[in-house]
Amino acid sequence: MIEKEMVSQASNDRALDAKYIAIDMGGTRTKIGYFCGDRLEKFVVVPSHSQDNFEGTIRTIHAAIKALTESLHVTSIDGIGLSLPGIINTKENKVVSINDKFVDAVAFDLNRWTEETWNCRLVTENDARAALTGEWREGAGKGTDNLVMITLGTGIGGAALIEGKLLHGKHFQAGCLGGHFSIDFRGEKCNCGNRGCAESKGSSWILPTLAATGNYPVEGVSFEKLFKDMRNGNKEATDILHFCIDAWSACAVNLIHAYDPEMVIIGGGVMKSADLILPEIQAWVNEYAWTPWGKVSVKKAELEDTAALYGMNYLLKEPMK
Repeated sequence: MIEKEMVSQASNDRALDAKYIAIDMGGTRTKIGYFCGDRLEKFVVVPSHSQDNFEGTIRTIHAAIKALTESLHVTSIDGIGLSLPGIINTKENKVVSINDKFVDAVAFDLNRWTEETWNCRLVTENDARAALTGEWREGAGKGTDNLVMITLGTGIGGAALIEGKLLHGKHFQAGCLGGHFSIDFRGEKCNCGNRGCAESKGSSWILPTLAATGNYPVEGVSFEKLFKDMRNGNKEATDILHFCIDAWSACAVNLIHAYDPEMVIIGGGVMKSADLILPEIQAWVNEYAWTPWGKVSVKKAELEDTAALYGMNYLLKEPMK
């Protein structure tokens, strides 16, 4: 378990601040943070085991929360905010559908787990919406009420904020399926069942296929390795990454046309190479997005690993209608 303690200023009324646990479940890693009011005091990172039994994953999270609160001498918490990949019924705190990970989460009673183990209230949200909320309140999107976000990782997540309100839709899937907009209607089937999704062109799970067809070593292929090789002048790595960046760029334009934002925020581990990514996407958006009012800016997420944690803390404090 990786621990990171945050530096925060002392406050005379700290004891009166609400104490929340925020959880960001990703396909590979799960981040768990303790908030006192607006302050992220400390967070830990544990493996997600997203292909294993979901109940086992919850046990791992429970143990991590227990260790985290004990390390801070916290005896009770006021709420838990949980973000997960997939379609989340935020009114009933139920997982509606998750694609190719945490497959038995749909049947798991999150409300019961929270009540029986922590005796506090629960707020749930899609992970990309949570990250967008964090960036809107504390990061790259602060001061802008019309935003979209793309999260790049194991898959491609998306979220939209319109006039300061998260977009959910009747069935809780509005805005969060941006990675599954088709960018190639004759493309191969994505693991969601659609054809030619952006995710099927430029996410971690498709890299072995791209490497095999691009004469690049398949074993151990990752975005980190590809960007390192690109910087060293490797042509095969460069070609694969240009293909992925084009997919992300097309995804950004689709989100702009769908949701009319002023800014596109892009997050995920690959943004450690933002200097190679952002100029390409911004140029694509400038050329191909139909925005007569002006140009949409493309920015890197500022909060990185903690965006969804800050987002869930905000949603615990001020639930969005």
